[in-house]
Amino acid sequence: VHAYIMSYLKKEMRGVLRKENKKKQLISNLPEIFRNIQLEHHISAGDFPDFERMQEQLRVHDFSKFPSLKPKMMNELDHMLTYDVAKLMPLVRQEEMEMPEQLVHGGAFDGTSNGPFVEGIVDGTCEAADDDDEWVVTKDKPKYDEIFYNLSPMDGKINGVKAKNWMITTKLPNSVLGRIWKLSDVDKDGMLDDEEFALANHLIEVKLDGHGLPTVLPGYLVPPSKRRQVGSAE
Repeated sequence: VHAYIMSYLKKEMRGVLRKENKKKQLISNLPEIFRNIQLEHHISAGDFPDFERMQEQLRVHDFSKFPSLKPKMMNELDHMLTYDVAKLMPLVRQEEMEMPEQLVHGGAFDGTSNGPFVEGIVDGTCEAADDDDEWVVTKDKPKYDEIFYNLSPMDGKINGVKAKNWMITTKLPNSVLGRIWKLSDVDKDGMLDDEEFALANHLIEVKLDGHGLPTVLPGYLVPPSKRRQVGSAE
C-alpha cells in the first residue's frame, strides 16, 4: 500500500514548477488519493495507514525523491501472497497447534480460549460437533451460495484470486482475511468449495460484528462434508 501511495505522489510531482504548493495540495487531498488507489488496485480500506498521521509525516519529505513503482516486483509480491503463502498455511497451522494455549482476555470472554467460538453451545453445555449435528452456517448458506455461483466456480470450486477479489470488498484488513482464508480452506487445497465459501462468509460476518477469530476451527463450524476428514486428520 505504501509503495502505491509514494509512487502516486512522485508521479504527481513530475513537471511541476511550484512544487511546494503542489505538495500541500496532495497532502490535503490524501483521503481522496487513498480512495482512488483502493479502487484501482482492489485493496481493502483496512490496509491503508491513518491518513492524518501520514499527512503529518509527508510534510517533511520530498516527494520527487520517492522511489518509482516497480510493476514486476509488485506482481511477484501479489503472486506470493495469493499462491505461495497459501501453500505455507498448513505449516503455520501445525506450528500454532504445537504452541501453548493462549487465553482470550477481556469482557464476556475473559478466561476462555476461543472468544465467541465455544464448541457447540447447547443450553449452556459445550459439545463437539457430530456428523448429524446441524451446521451453524446452514441457515445463511442460501445467500452465500448466490454469491458463490456468481463468481463462476470451476469444478465446484473458486480459486484464491476470485475469493480474494470478493473478500476484500468487506474492507477487513488483509491480515484478518488471510486468517479467515486459512480457517475456511478446510481441506487445504488452495481453493474454496460452496461450504468453505459459506464458512468464510460466516467468519467475515462474525469479525465485522466485533468478535475474535479462533486459532483452530471449532468442530461445530467444520462443514458437514469435511467433518470425518478433519476427525481422521486429528
